[in-house]
Amino acid sequence: MNFRIHDPYAVPGEYRKVQLHCHTTESDGRFDPRELLRMYKEAGYTFVFITDHNRVTRCDDLNDDTFLALPGTEDTVSYLLPPLGPHLGRLFVDQPTRRGTAQERIDRTAEEGGLAALCHPSWTGNLWTGTWSQRAVTGLRAYNFVEIVNPHSDTFEDTARWEAALHKRGPESPVWAVAVDDCHRSDQFNRAWVMVRVVERSPRALKAALAAGAFYASTGPDGRFGAAGAMISAEFKEVVEARMLDRQGRVRAAGREATLRYRVQGDEGYLRVDGISPRGRIWSQPFWVVPGPC
Repeated sequence: MNFRIHDPYAVPGEYRKVQLHCHTTESDGRFDPRELLRMYKEAGYTFVFITDHNRVTRCDDLNDDTFLALPGTEDTVSYLLPPLGPHLGRLFVDQPTRRGTAQERIDRTAEEGGLAALCHPSWTGNLWTGTWSQRAVTGLRAYNFVEIVNPHSDTFEDTARWEAALHKRGPESPVWAVAVDDCHRSDQFNRAWVMVRVVERSPRALKAALAAGAFYASTGPDGRFGAAGAMISAEFKEVVEARMLDRQGRVRAAGREATLRYRVQGDEGYLRVDGISPRGRIWSQPFWVVPGPC
C-alpha cells in the first residue's frame, strides 16, 4: 500500500455513554443539578458534563465507581453586547471566560487543560448572532469539536460546517463531530450522545479519548468502527442503512445491513460513516487516508 489510514478507534478500552452538554437551574435548565445527574445516571451514562451558561456548576453527590459528573461551561462569545454572540462549549475547566475573542477563549481553554466545542453552529438565536459561520468554523484554530446534533440547530447545516473544518484542518489538526442533548427540559433529555472508548472510568482517560477522536456520535444506534489493513469496517447491533463517504462527499460504500466494509483505494482523502435506523442516526469520526507507507 502507498497510503496510511489514521484510525481514531485503534485504542484499547470499552465504550461508555457520555453527555457533553446539558443545563440545570443554575442557569436556564428546568432540573436542579442533582436531579438532572440522577436522570442521566439511571439512563446508563458513565460521564456527564454540566455546561451551564457562563458558569461552572459542580455537583459530585452521585459520583462513584460507575458514574462521574465533570466540570464544564457554555460561554457566550460576545462581540458587542454581553447577551449576544455564539456559544463556546468548554470541558474540563474550572471557570468560565469572561472576555476575549473566540480564538482567545479557545486558546485559554487549551492552556487550562480543557477541550473546546463550537455549540449549535447554525443556531440563529441571540438576535441572529448565535451562528458560527462557515468562515469562523474554518478560520478558528485548535478547537476540538463541532456539534452536529443539537436540538437548537440544524444537523444538515452543522455537518456541512464540520466537513468544511475537516477540509481546512486536515489530519494534523483534527476536529471531531459530537451529538449532544443541550438539555434544558424533559423532551430534550437523552436524545443525543457520544460513545467514547476509554480504558478506565476516569477524567484522565476520558479526556485522552475525546481528544483523540476515539468515539462516535449517536441518537440511537450502537456501532463499532475500525480499520484492518486496507479495510475499513462498521458493525452495528441492528440493521442500519449506512454509507461510507469520502472527502469529496462521494459514497464509496453503502448498504442496509449490520456490517459495512470498504477496501481503501488511496484517493479518498478521508472516509467517514453515517447511518440511520428506526432508533435514530449514527456518525463515525473520519478515517484519514494519507500518502506514505503503511
